[in-house]
Amino acid sequence: MKKIYSLIVLACLTMAVSGQTYLLEDFSGNVMPPAGWSIDGLNSQWSISASNNAGGTAPEAAFTYKNVVTTTRLISPPVDMTGQTSVTLMFNHRYAFYDNPAPAYGVATRSAGGAWTSIWEHTPTASVGPETVILTISNSDMGHSDFQFCFYLNGNMYNLDNYWLDDIMLFQPLSLDASLKSISLPPYVVAGASNTLSGSIMNYGSTNINSFDIAYRIDGGAAQVSSVTGLNLALGESYEFTHSVPIVLNTAGIYNQVEVNIQNVNGGNDLNQNNDTLKANVGVLEYAPVRKVFCEEATGTWCGYCVRGICFMDYMAETYPETWIGVAVHNGDPMVNTAWDNEIPNIIPSFPGYPSGTIDRAGSNYWDPSQFEEGYQKRIAQPTPVTVEINNCAWDPATRNISFDLQSEFLLGTDDEMRFAAVIMEDSIHGTDDDYAQANYYAGGSLGAMCGFENLTNPIPAADMYYNHVGREILDSPYGTAGSIPAPITSGSSFTYHYTYNIPADWSFEHLHFAGLVINNTTGEIMNANNVVNWLGTNEPTRVTSLNVYPNPASNNAKVVFDLSNGQQTGLRILDITGRQVASFTQRTYPAGTNTINLDCSDLANGLYIVELTVGNTVFTKKLSVQK
Repeated sequence: MKKIYSLIVLACLTMAVSGQTYLLEDFSGNVMPPAGWSIDGLNSQWSISASNNAGGTAPEAAFTYKNVVTTTRLISPPVDMTGQTSVTLMFNHRYAFYDNPAPAYGVATRSAGGAWTSIWEHTPTASVGPETVILTISNSDMGHSDFQFCFYLNGNMYNLDNYWLDDIMLFQPLSLDASLKSISLPPYVVAGASNTLSGSIMNYGSTNINSFDIAYRIDGGAAQVSSVTGLNLALGESYEFTHSVPIVLNTAGIYNQVEVNIQNVNGGNDLNQNNDTLKANVGVLEYAPVRKVFCEEATGTWCGYCVRGICFMDYMAETYPETWIGVAVHNGDPMVNTAWDNEIPNIIPSFPGYPSGTIDRAGSNYWDPSQFEEGYQKRIAQPTPVTVEINNCAWDPATRNISFDLQSEFLLGTDDEMRFAAVIMEDSIHGTDDDYAQANYYAGGSLGAMCGFENLTNPIPAADMYYNHVGREILDSPYGTAGSIPAPITSGSSFTYHYTYNIPADWSFEHLHFAGLVINNTTGEIMNANNVVNWLGTNEPTRVTSLNVYPNPASNNAKVVFDLSNGQQTGLRILDITGRQVASFTQRTYPAGTNTINLDCSDLANGLYIVELTVGNTVFTKKLSVQK
């Protein structure tokens, strides 16, 4: 059982069956301050953030540091508490500590617009949360028709980074009230694969929860029930469950609705069924396309902590060369791409500053470079409904023009606006003036080891710095190319978009890398990516001008036939529909022209497989059906 921290100041909950919610604020209106609320002090530092740092559901309220010593308050609307002697306040929060002395945070109350009375305060010496806090308020401000409460910060505002706040609830608890807070299911699954349903419940009632059933239905079908017993959840405590019956969706190319709800709480009926049910739409894929993970890291030569980004970006590129694409988006130095840099605070969720990053622009929180591997592992395990291939690449050294096609197949239809985006990166960028010197706060080792940077000076002279993964360009904007993928999209449809670009004279073509993205411009998420990194030292990159598998369907044997524009190291793998490798062929150099690889399918069971051809570091795929 996982409990969330709770604090009860005065436990005098007397409500048996009836309950009332006086105020509920989840900041979903995306307005700061919310309707009826007000701010006293540092108004501009409060905002709405598309994140869930406080542990609630995005969006949330956020306060950002400022170099001043003062007090700020986020003040509730007046609430009529006539006749009440106590009330429960529940909220989620998180405090990002920077340095001592840090400002205190707390909750205060007042009535008739009078002086504030603090009922709860804490001065942190480290980061706090995310956590759920419960306060039972029973003071002289209760019973008034104009009762108010506030969340306050008091002290040196420079010594915190951020304070987040969400899911504020002022209420009288029911006797028995279990809430289904969240469910976890992949947004896309492969047809026939087994998937685990998990989630969390929270007790909003005054009676401890000892047991409950969790049930799910697929498209309104029969309920699959899993029982949880042996609990003792008090008010405000939560429990993370895993359903005992896996979810299997069998029809590819459609979305299924999974409805999940709580039943049989403590062997009886939950008194508030309005918070018992959640639903999710899950897309079903014919197979799992090859996925690559795209990371954008905010950095700059002026940033002394950014050597941490250099360290972990290099580590990820070396550790996951076939499935990781990392881009360093520079700020305030000669390598800046202004349009891209200007959008970084919007692209990286809850942007905290430098260094930080986003992985596939997915989720509601940023990633520190030291966490990139954790984020990568989570993302690479998720199926994607989109393929990405880079084809027909060409380079003219006389004009410095480059051209290539991005091509994608969509395994599921959607009304969302999808866009192609093309990214150009450069390695080994070297300069001689001071703007290329790298600030290094790890010098001397006081911050610990960091890839040897602790043994270098601060700053590191420009003569010693060679910058990799630098984001030179993203076409046609940081959000891709409008209209490059027509909407709406039907299941099984394919799209191609042709890009051309003139490489500036001061970029080294031999050190450039190219990536293609499919961006969901409706949600902001990067659906999939691919890259070409084998153009180095050639006048023209290797192109796969055709790739075919026949016979298809096959029984015992098949042939993979592909045309190369010039000789290149090439490998082949056979994957099942879940992405598991079932056969592979040793990489070897194939010559320019038509090449054939014979496949022995005799040991493969009937079904659908993916033929994955790797040319250099670029992956091309074809579907193969085996029928005997």
